[in-house]
Amino acid sequence: MEHRIRNLSGYNYIETTYEYIKDKTIIDSIISKAANTSNIANPHGPDGRYRQKDVRFNKTLGGYLAENALLNYMSMRARRFNIAFKVIDSTFTQEADLSKLGFNQIDIDLLVKDEVKTIEVRSSYSYKTTFNRLIGVPLIHGKGAFSIIGWYTSKNKQQEVRKDYYVFAIHRYYPSETHENVLNKVVLFIAGAANKDTLENKGYNDSLKQEGAKFRIINPLNSVPDPVHVIDEILGVR
Repeated sequence: MEHRIRNLSGYNYIETTYEYIKDKTIIDSIISKAANTSNIANPHGPDGRYRQKDVRFNKTLGGYLAENALLNYMSMRARRFNIAFKVIDSTFTQEADLSKLGFNQIDIDLLVKDEVKTIEVRSSYSYKTTFNRLIGVPLIHGKGAFSIIGWYTSKNKQQEVRKDYYVFAIHRYYPSETHENVLNKVVLFIAGAANKDTLENKGYNDSLKQEGAKFRIINPLNSVPDPVHVIDEILGVR
């Protein structure tokens, strides 16, 4: 697995590359984990529509790939600064699949320097929009193509515990291609992040075109500190 810091108009994001020939052990473990989770997950999305098993599996796989990329990068940074951290709990949350938006969510409880920090990792697929537009360069009608999504309420979910941090990852291919790609080579991007104070102070509420829903979001992604900065904040590097 390889991480590269990319820069777009002064905004840093993380490009993670998995190659099966090099990362077989970890990829096989992620595939197994995704298969187990998708087998027991509710087959119906938040909007009530039935999701075929392969759809559930590929999206769950994408979520676990994003989680692993984040934790692996954090481990690399932690070693550099001699920081110890431990994953206390990691849970794939199917209700935040948000079918109409194409998101998957994993909640992580992390112990860093004797302090528990909660992180929500969301991943999504984008195969039409340019990467510049994903970040927010240029803005169209004052907005970027994607948002950092924090806490939310919907018709099916009226209350949510606010996490300490929210991290957003992007896959640049169709969801149906996830399993095929990961058995060869797959690239994903940790493209945005924010702590809950930033979401409170810099964000705003938006329905994201879902009737009865209210999401706390930041848009564009590059309007707040980049994910490299936020990950260092989680680890206590800065």
